[in-house]
Amino acid sequence: MKSSRSSLRSNLVCAAVLALLGALSVAWVQHQGSALFYGDAAAHLNIARRLFDGGNPGYQQIGTVWLPLPHVVMMPFAMVDSWWQSGLAGAIPSAIAWVLAGTLLFALLQRLFGNAGAIAGTGVFALQPNLLYLAGCPMTEPYFLAGSIGMLLFSVRAVERSSSLDAAIAGLCGIAATMTRYEGWFLLPFVSLYLLLRGGPRVALVYSLVAGLGPGYWLAHNWIFYSDPLEFYRGLGSAKQIQNGLPYPGAHEWWPAIWQFTVASKMVLGWPLLLMSLAGALWTRAAWPLFYCALAPLYYVVNLHGGDSPIYVPEIYPFSHYNSRYALAGLPLCALLVAGLAARWPRLKFVLPVLALAWFTVRPVVVADEGRVNSEQRRAWTSQVATLLRTQYQRGTGIWMPFGDLTATLPEAGLPIAESIHQGDKIRYERLTVRPDLFLDTAWVIDLRGDEVSLAMQRMDGYALVKVISLKYSPVIEVWRRVSR
Repeated sequence: MKSSRSSLRSNLVCAAVLALLGALSVAWVQHQGSALFYGDAAAHLNIARRLFDGGNPGYQQIGTVWLPLPHVVMMPFAMVDSWWQSGLAGAIPSAIAWVLAGTLLFALLQRLFGNAGAIAGTGVFALQPNLLYLAGCPMTEPYFLAGSIGMLLFSVRAVERSSSLDAAIAGLCGIAATMTRYEGWFLLPFVSLYLLLRGGPRVALVYSLVAGLGPGYWLAHNWIFYSDPLEFYRGLGSAKQIQNGLPYPGAHEWWPAIWQFTVASKMVLGWPLLLMSLAGALWTRAAWPLFYCALAPLYYVVNLHGGDSPIYVPEIYPFSHYNSRYALAGLPLCALLVAGLAARWPRLKFVLPVLALAWFTVRPVVVADEGRVNSEQRRAWTSQVATLLRTQYQRGTGIWMPFGDLTATLPEAGLPIAESIHQGDKIRYERLTVRPDLFLDTAWVIDLRGDEVSLAMQRMDGYALVKVISLKYSPVIEVWRRVSR
């Protein structure tokens, strides 16, 4: 009983320290104004907002491609206009998920390696500046880490106790992981097999029935709303459709894919942490946790090879920024190995996280840099369009525009999504693209030159092209205004 109370107390202390760090991360990101630098961050938050704000609000606005859990969690926070506009509405739940992930990691490492290992491994996790940045943004990585680490912890407990309850909790964590990121789907069968071999058929069945509800629901959702259970995989907006077979380093080549991910890991995680992890591999004896934590990095290497998900970092060709955050998939594995190292030499429990952090005193925080660099042009044209709308748009007159990057102009202009007609207003939007001459009655139209809205406007009279924004490495933005009925 005493040991149980001590463990609970140390977990609560860990949660409190992580909560303080998470709050500082949110405050810093808000101070920098960088919460919505990632286009994905703005899109996640705008999907959460359109669930209740729009011409056709409700469940159907969940959409496809992006999994729904983060949007549902962000929705109550997005009801506060100022939080939606600043990104705070997505940052608060993201930071909470990060705290939960770190607390679950501490409990797991304490169970496997004792207090010294838990302190060192969780310290490596908590002080990772790339992940800390994402914890202050409306991004999905913290949610996935909470779900996946929880799945590992409770699968270990389920085997140790032969417990159906722990297996069910592991399944609930599996739902959280699979309803946040698709690598969660990759983890499920391995956990089921582990529980079957080590925990027995009953434990494995309980876990599988619960965890399988996530993917089952999403397949059914896509089938019902899009007539294709795999719409998220091959439909409009999917990684496959966006990449469209374009080549990149690692596509359909195993060694380049491994190398691309390795270099990204070095830049995102840092050489000191990777070297400490290699040293920890000599001493760490936790076969299932090690295998499990290696699955997410393996998933991204397989994805790179598959030709749909490139990773670019400035150090190697094509010397740019794209999806660098995927390298954070290796962080739980590194935390586990560092914990094993600290369990061998407990006096290093505070030194090891500091050594890992020291890398970033001389090297950039690549994930944060990616958000800043890749958003410069988008933020510039968003500001121009938002200024135009703020000064000239009359509420209630309507804007026809595609949902996506252009939607960010609305919160910056202080306008609700309900002022626009977008793809979520399915029937109205489709009628406008087919017969704008019959159905277009909005005072404003905003498009990306060459998209379906732009092509429809080429056939329209009564609208004047009032602004064209053409910036380097950016799509051309067209703003139309009705001049006659």
